[in-house]
Amino acid sequence: MDLRIVLGLALMLGSPAWSQPAASAGPDFQARMSAASHAYEELDYEHALQQLDAVNLVARDSRERGQVAIFRGLVLADLGRRQESLASFKDGLTLLPDASLPVKVSPKVSRDFEEVRRTVQRELTRNPRPPSDTPHALSDAQLARTPAPEFAPPGVQAEVQRTRAMPVLPMALLGGGVVLGGLGSYFGLQSRSNVNAARDDAFYSNRTAHLDSARGQALAANVLLGAAITAAAGGAITWLLTDDPPSPRTEVSP
Repeated sequence: MDLRIVLGLALMLGSPAWSQPAASAGPDFQARMSAASHAYEELDYEHALQQLDAVNLVARDSRERGQVAIFRGLVLADLGRRQESLASFKDGLTLLPDASLPVKVSPKVSRDFEEVRRTVQRELTRNPRPPSDTPHALSDAQLARTPAPEFAPPGVQAEVQRTRAMPVLPMALLGGGVVLGGLGSYFGLQSRSNVNAARDDAFYSNRTAHLDSARGQALAANVLLGAAITAAAGGAITWLLTDDPPSPRTEVSP
């Protein structure tokens, strides 16, 4: 099995379906593919997958990425991960429709591989892939996002008005002041409610508990109201000191 796998990988890299006349695999790609093949030969499938991940990082074109995907599908098939294997075969055959498996495999894996090839061929027949050097046409959505050039008909004067953008920090401080003020008011009302309950309660222990709660709530209310005033004042001062550049707004008038 060792010799067949090594020879199969060598034939895979050198056969017409896996190579191009004007290009050859780089030395780093070949070395990493050999390492993946060696791990597969030793039945160390997880290490083989790790090596293939590393190979994919140095793959220079779609041909090399197709080789990696097909070999990865073979490893996944041996691991019993059939759905992942089929997906990897499809990725590889989409890039290399005429490729073949580098080693002899079980009839089941071979049938899966050929079925994926037929599926890919049908998809490519319906939606042929354009050459890599063919310019891509702009989609309708891209055309809709492309701003039209600004122009004004003769006799129409374009007026540019500048409006001041809404500063974010002052608004955030003012909003925080409102929230803190609301919380402070809530705790203040709770404190007053506990004071009234302490006055109405006949038991000393209950009155003490109500008063303790009222003191804590009053302290929280004072802290929150103080923070609210500080945030509101900071927002107002920041608003006055912020000198944002006005944002242009164009209006066309006759």
